[in-house]
Amino acid sequence: MSKRVRKAKASEAGTVAIYCRLMKEFASPYWFKILLGAFAGLIIGGAMGAALRVMDLGLNAFETGIKSGAAEKPAPIIQVPLKKHHSEKEAPGTNQNVHLPDGAGLSTVAEPEKETSSITRKQERMLERINTLFDRFGIDLTIDQEQALTLPVVVLLISILFLFFIVQSLGELANRYYLRWVGSRVVTDIRARLFDTMQHQSLAFFSRNDVGHLISRCTNDTNAIERVISNSIPELFTAPIFIIVAGQFIISKTKEAELQTQALLMILFLPFCIIPIYLLSRYLKNFERKVLERISTVTSRMLESFSGIRVVKSFNQEKYEYSRFREVNNQYFKSLRKAILADVLVHPTMQLSAIALASIFVIICYRYQVSFATLAVIGFAAQQAYKPIKDLAKINATLQKSAAAAERIFQILDTDTALPVPDNPVHLKDFQSEIVFEQVTFSYNPGDQPVLFDLNLRIPKGSLVAVVGQTGSGKSTMANLLARFYDPCQGRILIDGHDLRDLDLQDFRNLVGIVSQDTFLFNDTIADNIRYGKREATMEEVEAAAAQANATEF
Repeated sequence: MSKRVRKAKASEAGTVAIYCRLMKEFASPYWFKILLGAFAGLIIGGAMGAALRVMDLGLNAFETGIKSGAAEKPAPIIQVPLKKHHSEKEAPGTNQNVHLPDGAGLSTVAEPEKETSSITRKQERMLERINTLFDRFGIDLTIDQEQALTLPVVVLLISILFLFFIVQSLGELANRYYLRWVGSRVVTDIRARLFDTMQHQSLAFFSRNDVGHLISRCTNDTNAIERVISNSIPELFTAPIFIIVAGQFIISKTKEAELQTQALLMILFLPFCIIPIYLLSRYLKNFERKVLERISTVTSRMLESFSGIRVVKSFNQEKYEYSRFREVNNQYFKSLRKAILADVLVHPTMQLSAIALASIFVIICYRYQVSFATLAVIGFAAQQAYKPIKDLAKINATLQKSAAAAERIFQILDTDTALPVPDNPVHLKDFQSEIVFEQVTFSYNPGDQPVLFDLNLRIPKGSLVAVVGQTGSGKSTMANLLARFYDPCQGRILIDGHDLRDLDLQDFRNLVGIVSQDTFLFNDTIADNIRYGKREATMEEVEAAAAQANATEF
C-alpha cells in the first residue's frame, strides 16, 4: 500500500472519529430533538412516496382514460380472396369469400386483440387502485369500467396529491427547525467549552501560543463548524430517505415497464460519476486546514498591531505594519483560492454526471417505447433522488471542510496545561509567619537556560522587600512564581511551611494582592473594574479602594 493511500485512509478515519466525538460529547444531550427531526424526516419520506404513487396513477389515468368501450368492439371480419386455377373462370359480378379454418389469419387478428387486452387489464388495475385510494380517504365514490375520467375525479386526485405535498412541507419544516436548532446549540456549546478550557490553561500555555491564533480558534473555526453543521444536518437526515423512497419507486416502475436490465446497467455506471466528486471532497479538508491557519495569522497580525498602536504611531510605522498585514492577507487569499476551486468543481461535476445518466435513460425509454406517463413519473422520481444525491455530495465536501476546523478545536480541548492540584489540598485562610524560596531553579521552556538558578530567599511577614536587577534578571519571574502562575522546575516555595503546590489554589490566591506593571481595564464600568477581584464587594468598599489608590478624582 502506497504512502499516499495510507494517508488518505487515515484522514478518512480521522474525519469519522471527529464527527463521532462531536455527536457523543455535544449532540447526545439533545437526543430528543434529534429524534423529533428524524421522525419528521420519515414523515417527509412517506409523504413523498405516497405523492409519487398518486402522481403515477393520475398521469396514467389522463393518458389512457378510464372508459374501455373501445376494447368491447368486435374485431372486423377479414376477407381473403381465393387463389383461382387456370381452368376456372370467375363469374362476372360475384365475390368469392371463404371462412378461414381455426388458426388461419392468426397473425392478422391476434396482435390487435393482444394490445386491446393489455389496455383493458391496465385500465382495470387503474380503476382498482383509484377506488382503493378513495376508500382509504373515506370518499364515497366508486368508478366502474363504463365511466370516463370526469372532472370531479380529476379534482379529487389533485386534492389528494396536494394533501401529500402539504404533509411533506410540514415534515420538512419540523425536520429543519429541530435539526438546525441542535446544530446551532452544539456549536454554541463548543464555543463555551473552548473558552472555558482556555481560561483554565496555565500562563505557560499563553506564552507558547499566539493570542491571535487562539482567538481565531474561538471565532473563525467555530463559525466554520456552525455554517456547516446548521445547514448540513437536516440534509444529512432527509437525503438518504429521499434517495431510498425515490429509488424504490423507480425500481418498481422499471420492473413494471420491463426495463430491469437497462436500469441495472445505469446503476453500474453510477460509481464512475461519484468517484470524481469523492476525490474532490477529500482534498477540501487539507485546503480548509490551510485556510484556517492563514486566517489565524491574519487575526494575530491585526491584534498585535492594534494592541501596540501607541508604539506604531510613536515610531511612524503605519506603512510597515500595513505591508506586514498585506503579506499575510495575500497568503490567506492564495490558500482560499485553492479551496474555492475544489469546492466549486463539485457542483458541475455532479450535474454533468446526472445529465449523462438521464440522457442514457431517455434513449433507453425511446428504444423500448415507454409511455409518456411512465417516463414523466420516473423522471420526476429521478429528479427527487438527484437533489439529495447532489446534497450529499455537497455535504461531504462541507463536512471535510468543517472537519479541519473541528480538528483544530479538539487540539485545544485536549490540551491541559493547568497547574496540578493535589487530591487533598491544604486550606490556608491567613498568612502568619514567612515566605521561603528554597533552592528554586526555573526556566520558561524545557532545555532553555534557567532564568533563576538555585535561588534561596527568606521573607518574614511584615517585611517590605524591593527586588532590583537588570532587565531579564528574573524580577518578574520571582513575582510570577510567588503568585503560582508557574511552578519551579527544581526546589520549592513555602508559605508558613507549606509548599505552594500543596495548597488549595483558590484559598491561596485570596491571600495574594497583585498590582501589575501593565495596566489593563476591562470593557466595563470603573466600579466593576475595581471590584474585579471581589465580585461581591459593596459600593462603599469600592469607594474605599479607589481612595486608597488615589483614583477618586477621575
